[in-house]
Amino acid sequence: MAVQDVTLTLGDGRRAAELLDPICALYDAVFSQPPFRWTADESAHHRQSLVELARNPTFGLATAEAGDELVGFAYGVRLAPSTGWWQGFEEPPPAELVAEHGGRTFALIDLAVRSDYRKRGLGRELLDTLLNSRSEERATLAVQPVAEDTKTFYAHLGWQLVGTAKAPPQAVSPLFDLYVLPLHLTP
Repeated sequence: MAVQDVTLTLGDGRRAAELLDPICALYDAVFSQPPFRWTADESAHHRQSLVELARNPTFGLATAEAGDELVGFAYGVRLAPSTGWWQGFEEPPPAELVAEHGGRTFALIDLAVRSDYRKRGLGRELLDTLLNSRSEERATLAVQPVAEDTKTFYAHLGWQLVGTAKAPPQAVSPLFDLYVLPLHLTP
């Protein structure tokens, strides 16, 4: 299902740098609203994080534009074998879940859709566009536990909750629910 008058585009770190201001503005508009936790320095922290992530050669970006306005985005990076992504679980996860090797896991860092474009399938289209372009075995993401609608959205798309983990000190939320989705399943 295509959202009318919206163009979806794949990009890389260069494209993220070109769209830095619109991505950051949309991030702020979406994640500064309840139920998400927001701190006074979250906007600056996100901008710095995005600049750093965009330098990663495994960075991937999907954007949705209506005319010349950014109305949605999804981006992430491949996890390195030495990643700290799987640390801090409240209950120890199975070793198989947290074992990383080059190319195993793509981490979806952020997905945002402008409020007037929600409930039209655009979030799913952004995810499909981005994840179908990836070669990793699986994808993972983290959601603030208070974001019930967001968690329901991901569960509806087949993402599986694998546990709750303590976040690093600079994170906006003290805890995150972690999800996993197999990619490129063959029948």
